[in-house]
Amino acid sequence: MVHPIFQPLVPLSILPSYSCPLHILPPNNGFHPIFPNPSQSLKLVKPQCCAVLPCNQNNTALLDDWSQLLQFSIGSQDYMLAKTIHGSLIKSGREGDLFVDNNLVNLYSKFNNMNDAQRIFDEMPVKSTVTWTTLMKGYLKNGDVESVLCIARDMCMVDEKFNEHTCSVVLQACRSPEDRFFGEQVHAFVVKSGLQENVVVATSLVSMYSRSGYLGCAERVFDGITVKDAQCINYMILEYGKAGLGDKAFQIFVDMLKSGLKPSNYTFTNLISACDFSGGLYVGKQLHGLAVNYGFMCETSVRNAMITMYGQHGMVEEAERVFAELDERSLISWSALLSVFVKNGHANKAFEFFLNMIQIGVSLDSGCFSTVLDGCSEWNNLKFGVQIHGLTVKLGQVSDVNSGTALVDLYAKCGSLKSARAIFDRLRNKTIASFNAILVGYLNSKVRDDEEDPMVFFSKLRFSGVKPDGVTFSRLFCLSANQACLVTGKSLHAYAIKVGLEDDTAVGNAVITMYAKCGSVQDAYQIFSSMNRDCVTWNAIISAYALHGEGNHVLLLFEEMKEQGFAPDGITILAVLQACSYSGLWETGLYLFNEIQSKYGITPVIEHYSCVIDLLGRARNLSKAIDIINKSPFPDSVLLWRTFVNACKQCGDLQLGMWASRKLLDLAPHDASSYILISNMYTEGGMFEEAAKVRTAMNDLTLTKETGSSWIEIDNEVHYFIASDKDHPQSREIYANLDLLKDELCWTCGNRNNVELISNSL
Repeated sequence: MVHPIFQPLVPLSILPSYSCPLHILPPNNGFHPIFPNPSQSLKLVKPQCCAVLPCNQNNTALLDDWSQLLQFSIGSQDYMLAKTIHGSLIKSGREGDLFVDNNLVNLYSKFNNMNDAQRIFDEMPVKSTVTWTTLMKGYLKNGDVESVLCIARDMCMVDEKFNEHTCSVVLQACRSPEDRFFGEQVHAFVVKSGLQENVVVATSLVSMYSRSGYLGCAERVFDGITVKDAQCINYMILEYGKAGLGDKAFQIFVDMLKSGLKPSNYTFTNLISACDFSGGLYVGKQLHGLAVNYGFMCETSVRNAMITMYGQHGMVEEAERVFAELDERSLISWSALLSVFVKNGHANKAFEFFLNMIQIGVSLDSGCFSTVLDGCSEWNNLKFGVQIHGLTVKLGQVSDVNSGTALVDLYAKCGSLKSARAIFDRLRNKTIASFNAILVGYLNSKVRDDEEDPMVFFSKLRFSGVKPDGVTFSRLFCLSANQACLVTGKSLHAYAIKVGLEDDTAVGNAVITMYAKCGSVQDAYQIFSSMNRDCVTWNAIISAYALHGEGNHVLLLFEEMKEQGFAPDGITILAVLQACSYSGLWETGLYLFNEIQSKYGITPVIEHYSCVIDLLGRARNLSKAIDIINKSPFPDSVLLWRTFVNACKQCGDLQLGMWASRKLLDLAPHDASSYILISNMYTEGGMFEEAAKVRTAMNDLTLTKETGSSWIEIDNEVHYFIASDKDHPQSREIYANLDLLKDELCWTCGNRNNVELISNSL
């Protein structure tokens, strides 16, 4: 029992000295157990003196308005007034009444005092559905979803009936995929009770399924609602936008207009934010015009969404114009344009804009720091990033998880792994995002110390309770693939299945690549056959077979991909060209290259040209290769001319190779790899004096090339090899077997080009 802490009924000195009509009191949003009569009003009379009236005199009239006083205390957030009214209700003997107690539970819930709310609930002799729902709503407001679900179970145990508000609250508490099972039970009850047409309940169901990652179920619930309101439609637009389905969001908006419902600024904000799909710029411009017609351009949130939308489609100047027309610029507005500069590669504009924000006194938050630090990471500008780091320390933002994660990412990508690790270790709240950020640095690091090994670090983090996500596994699979560590890759694959990520498409794509690069293309195809596929999945399996030189299999997969409705992209074409080059399917590869733009609508990039030049070199059609270089958009590309010199080396055409070498060195006079390539070409052609001159010129310029290395994992032990190195304890046996293998290849391999290629590699 809660005891009164004040003897007087209401300390009138804490009440305002004017009359306050009830209809202008702060509103209560959503479902509440109190439904005051809007025709009544609460008259608060200015006291004549500081004394308070005894409970049994004129202030009895105030007790009759206790529910309105409670409403007023909630709206004004006056906790002392609320406690005083509660004490007066106890003193007057009204506690124990169902209506009174329901309002008291609601009162303490609104003040986030769930201990007192729970105590009143526990002491109530009679409870109704409203009582249970009010308590659950209080816990939900405080983020204690576990208590909400426990109370719902207790309701079922005592056979208390759910109403539409109860169902809505419980569904809102199902916030994780693990809670979906409970949400489905509520869904079954909703259908059984005939509440599926209730738009509030249906909207909560849509929300529950969306949060659980089952957008298809959310769609079916939404489509089953006969009469939709604007709030329900706005929510579905929001969910489609989050899922990257902006075209569906726009279609719902069109249906909304046809039904006669009026969009709100919230509708336009969500819809414009969803215009990140192909063709989204055209839709976004239409929405821009509609927002002007509906008069929503004065809403800052709408303009902020437009800034982001134009930035996503590379229209930086248009985004700047929308920003310049803002009457009131919120922090979100500044952050949105800053993000536009960063994501579109406008480094100088981003830094100048950020400095301008500081100069005019914009209150910076962790989001601003994260954005500008992301820019420093992308442009490898560690010098400016260190200055931003100092500013985060000065403003007390360095411990924030968003700023901290961005700093970890900055130092990791800029090669300062120790600094990244130091910041990570000092983060109070370590998240999987911060681990994923530092993982990039570990993947790029060549440090072989066990303490710096990413797998060791991952194991420590896993045992500390941090749960990995799809990004974590994708990067770790990339590590296993790059190091050709099949044992580690298989262990990660098993763990990904254990944590329930076997259906994650991005993880599955990384698994395919891992198995392929580790030499197990059959396992890669088995994963491919059993997963949900996107364009990246097809690219992964096509690249896998291309890597293993199975050109005919690649062409079959390429045709199957098109038959199943997946449009090839530039990466697909590149993989097929590589497969044709490795497998001797030169005519097929050249035919594909010639129709890349006319048939597939893909503008070839420099990698495509490099691949087709290599293909023509293997086909000994060097004149065609020169013609393609000269007609390409990259006639002075170092990559193309280096590829052509290598083709001349493979064909043994020293005369053309010497001419191309001069062109290459003119374009890249300080590129060590070009000198080594030319020297090797002369050596293989027996022109040892010319090879020595090239090496001398390289030494005079003090050019060095990073020594090539390779490794292999046997019985959980990784063996490292460096070019021409004989430090391995079994080097004599290794070189003897390589010579035997080379001789065997020369005798058994019928394709002269392949013999030369493999022999040179050995």
